[in-house]
Amino acid sequence: MKPLSLQSIYFHLPVFAQNLATNAASLKNRIERYGGSFDSILEGYRKRATWSSEQMSEFQSMRLKKMVSHCYETVPYYRRIFDEGGINPASIRYRDDLARLPILTKSIVNACPQDFLSSSFADKRLVKRHTSGTTGSSFQFVMNREAFMEQWAVTWRYWEGLGIFRGTPHAVFGTRRIVPPEQKQPPFWREKRPDKQLYFSAFHESDANMEVYFKEIDRQGFAWIHGYPSIVTPLAAYMVRTDKRFHRPLTHVTLAAENLLLFQKELMREAFGVDPRMHYGSTEGVAQASQDAAGVLYIDEDYAVLETVALSKDSDTQEIVGTSLTNFAMPLLRWRMGDAAVCKVDSSGRRYLDCLDGRSEDYVFLPDGRKLGKLDHVFKDTRAFREAQIKQNADYSLELRVVAPDGRAPKDEEIALRELRESGFAGPVSFHYMDVIPKTKAGKLRFVISDVAESGQGNGANRGIGYGS
Repeated sequence: MKPLSLQSIYFHLPVFAQNLATNAASLKNRIERYGGSFDSILEGYRKRATWSSEQMSEFQSMRLKKMVSHCYETVPYYRRIFDEGGINPASIRYRDDLARLPILTKSIVNACPQDFLSSSFADKRLVKRHTSGTTGSSFQFVMNREAFMEQWAVTWRYWEGLGIFRGTPHAVFGTRRIVPPEQKQPPFWREKRPDKQLYFSAFHESDANMEVYFKEIDRQGFAWIHGYPSIVTPLAAYMVRTDKRFHRPLTHVTLAAENLLLFQKELMREAFGVDPRMHYGSTEGVAQASQDAAGVLYIDEDYAVLETVALSKDSDTQEIVGTSLTNFAMPLLRWRMGDAAVCKVDSSGRRYLDCLDGRSEDYVFLPDGRKLGKLDHVFKDTRAFREAQIKQNADYSLELRVVAPDGRAPKDEEIALRELRESGFAGPVSFHYMDVIPKTKAGKLRFVISDVAESGQGNGANRGIGYGS
């Protein structure tokens, strides 16, 4: 007889015991994230928030030189890359110098992960991490404990900049399977008291259950909601559809792990009365950009090195490539994120992401070879669609998969079709109504799924934003 997994054992526990388990896991996570030198690390990030772009560039350069030297001296893969390429590690001093190194993908690391482990950490306690990415392919890696703390420190600097501080009670909408899938009655949430969280299940968000989700958050009086956009959206859609509002208005809605689509943003703004804010980053810790209170997505230059590069001569798309400055246990230099973006510089010299188009494969292709990206506006003005996804078939036709609790929504169909036509898509379009749009194994919603193969289109590395998963 095959032994039960820990997840199966957990699902067989009564609710009070499941809450004990989630509280214990929360306490363990809190020690890993905020123990040891975390406070001093966070204080360093707070101080650097006031630095000039020149100061930040010099600090980044210092960290980059230290990381590159460490990679050459202790990591077999990088020793080989530098020697075979005739590259002097000392010549990699600034962000632009990284262009001399090859792009790193998930498949390269997965082919021989031992080659990426630093000999300096062979006998040290490490934090095991994993991410499956939007396409579902897995990636497992390790981080030194300080790198894990830095990941949380830079995130808390972002939250503090919005006016959120540690110890603030909040509701989380993530993808942890914390409620047994067969459970039919509430509560569809579990406690994480050490983190001041109430964690809501992403897998029980039926139309019939949204009322109890709303009532519990209203009863708790939370001022902050955090989670994946596609998991928070059903609550916002329910509130707009039923004209319900919290007795205690929210002050903050923060989102991560997926792109925030325009129609999702509009629903949340109407339901919650606040503008949702996001940060862009990776579970691997190779890139980070955080929205300020005005909504500008500034790159966190002191945490990692974020580049935007054209990965093929025939493409005008700039993809994000990231380099870790913190994870000395398993360094990743020039890691392909698989996200398209436009990077700009403000008047003070600070870089920001002006247009984050999501994954590089989130495009609709035209028969003449052109491709259409940034199509989230197609659903911006639709009111009945709670979730939406674009499916492109091999014959270039589109199937718009939508969730509409009240059944077919002809007016929204007209709006979406008009937006598609005005964006340049002239092919056949059909609508397919669903009770729920399937998520990836990571619990994320892919906005575009295309059966049209683009020559040279890679199935890039994953993106994951660590908090809330």
